[in-house]
Amino acid sequence: MDSREKLKKGIKTRLIVMSLSTLLPIILLIVFNLPFFKKEFKVYGDLFFLRYAIFVLLEGYIGFKIYRYIRFFCDQEYADFFALRKTDERLNFIRLKTNAMVIKIFIYVCGIALIIAGFFNAFVFYTLLSILCAVLVIYLFVYIYYSRKY
Repeated sequence: MDSREKLKKGIKTRLIVMSLSTLLPIILLIVFNLPFFKKEFKVYGDLFFLRYAIFVLLEGYIGFKIYRYIRFFCDQEYADFFALRKTDERLNFIRLKTNAMVIKIFIYVCGIALIIAGFFNAFVFYTLLSILCAVLVIYLFVYIYYSRKY
């Protein structure tokens, strides 16, 4: 199997996973808006907007990734560009230094936890939001550092 076919197979798998991952935040929002949860837990007014803003940002990111994967299969010129970027040694080295899978999973899980915490406790919500912002800022600075260094 050549690298192009291997790349297509990997992108197809990621497309399926990202498509399924769009459902989790939607299901959580629907479940926590059920009358049982509304009676049981106090919904803070100031968290209403932020909870849905985080939801929109998370779904927007997932939608953007899905768009890129679909474009890979539809546009041959973009597929060539995508394959070139995936095999570029400098970019792969930068990605190796900054794009740890743990960070990606942490950001996604923290986004889901923000949606859930918005229904329960304002203190937990703001704590998770500050942690997420700190991780994103650190990630950005590390990426800028390595992209200029190499």
